[in-house]
Amino acid sequence: MNDRVTSRRTLLKAGGGSLLAGLGLRAPAALASENGNSFGWSRAAAELLVGQVFWLNHPEHRALQIKLERVQASKIAPDGAQVTQFTVVFSAAAQPAILAGSYEIENEATGRQLVFLQPGVRQGALVTLRADFNLHV
Repeated sequence: MNDRVTSRRTLLKAGGGSLLAGLGLRAPAALASENGNSFGWSRAAAELLVGQVFWLNHPEHRALQIKLERVQASKIAPDGAQVTQFTVVFSAAAQPAILAGSYEIENEATGRQLVFLQPGVRQGALVTLRADFNLHV
């Protein structure tokens, strides 16, 4: 039984890259290196980008403009954990709707990045989009 579990894990690990390639998706590091850009998300790096415009590659509506509004500290991990947590909040037009999911976003400073976005509060014609980061240090 243990060999069977190990084999499944090995298969899933090995197939993960193939699955991404088969779907036409690339890992964030591959996206950044493709453009010669080595941007890496951190709270300090995100804070420098507040106020900047990004382009979100939407599967149905193509390029949608979003703006990085703020960076918030998060404290979900237990004390002593080797983790840096923060939330990046973007604003976007409420229509067309941006559902929760992984999207490729692009900015001159960051290059293309794959980020999971979660819709938040709607304020008139705008909606917030949240990207939570949980980085091991």
